Order: sequence, then structure tokens, then C-alpha cells
Amino acid sequence: MMWWNQKNNMKSYRIIFFFLLIGADVFAQSSTDYFNRAANEYVYKNEQIALNTIDTGLSKYPNDKSLTNLKEKIQKDKKEQEQKQQQQEQQNQEDQQKKEEEQKQDQNQEQEQKEEQQKDQQDQEQSEDDENAEQKDQSEQAKQEETEEEGKEMEQPPMSRSEKLENLNLTEEKARMILEAMKNNEIQYIQQNQRKATKKPDSDKPDW
Repeated sequence: MMWWNQKNNMKSYRIIFFFLLIGADVFAQSSTDYFNRAANEYVYKNEQIALNTIDTGLSKYPNDKSLTNLKEKIQKDKKEQEQKQQQQEQQNQEDQQKKEEEQKQDQNQEQEQKEEQQKDQQDQEQSEDDENAEQKDQSEQAKQEETEEEGKEMEQPPMSRSEKLENLNLTEEKARMILEAMKNNEIQYIQQNQRKATKKPDSDKPDW
């Protein structure tokens, strides 16, 4: 009876072990399952989870080409994406730096234009000041020359008769003749007036 019970127990253990093996085979995943899971994660942009799934599959199926190829593709795409992101960041930095340089150049240009305008204004004011000073100097110089001329005229002695005649381009003889002629004309004019005054008026005619 005991022997029979032991035999039945051994048979039960074998049955249980068989079902355990079946259950293990049922829950075990094939390389295709890992590939499909990893590919699905990759489609939904979960690259790191996809790589982890592939590594798990390769640990069980190290020679599976599908998992190996998928891993290489994901790593390549990930590297390209990182490079693209780095390039974009570098481009953004260059654009920002270029923008700052352009702003700095604009500021420098505005400052230069402002300084140039101020310089032009100062030059114009200086030119006007110089012109006013020159006009003032010329006016003062003209007044000084006029004063000096007046002073010279006052200091000069009166001109003699001969000097005056020389200025008129006349000799003393010609001047004497002119004076004699003027004197004779004056005497004749006086005599004629006296004759008219002594002549008797006509009695038949009115005085007027």
C-alpha cells in the first residue's frame, strides 16, 4: 500500500513539472516578440525603452540579426538626432551672437553719427564765431584807420597858395590872370548897374 502511494506521488510530480514546463513555454517571449515591442516603442519615440527591450532580447537571443539591426538603426537615428540638435543649438548661438553683433554695430554707428553731427555743429559754431571775430576785427581796423587818417589830417599844416595851385594844376601866372579877369568882369558888372540907375526915366512912360 505504501509503495503504491509513493508511485502515485511520483506520477503527480511529473505531471506538475510537465505543466510548469508548458507554462514556462507559454510565458516565454521569442526574439520576434522583443523585436515587435522594441519597434513599437521606437515608433512612439521611446528610443531608450526600445533599446532596453532589445538588450533584453539580445541577452536571450544574442545572434538574432533583426534585434541587432534594429538596435543599430535606433542608435544611428539617436546619434543623428543628437547631432542635429547640437547643430541647431550651435546655429541658435551663432544667430544670437550675430544678432548681438549687429545690434552693437548699429549702436556704434548711431554713436558715430551722433558724434559726427556734434562735431559738424561745433565746426559750424566755430566758423560763425571766427567770421564774427573777423568782421569785428575788420570793423575795428577800419575805425582805427579812419581815426589815424583824421589825426594825420589834423596834424598836417594848412596848404600854401602854391600847393593849392599845384593840386589844381595851375601856375601862379595863370591863377593871377584868372583872378584879374574875374575882377574886371566884376567891375564891368558894377559899372553897368550904376549907369542903369543914373539914366532918367521917360516922362511919357510910367515908372513901372
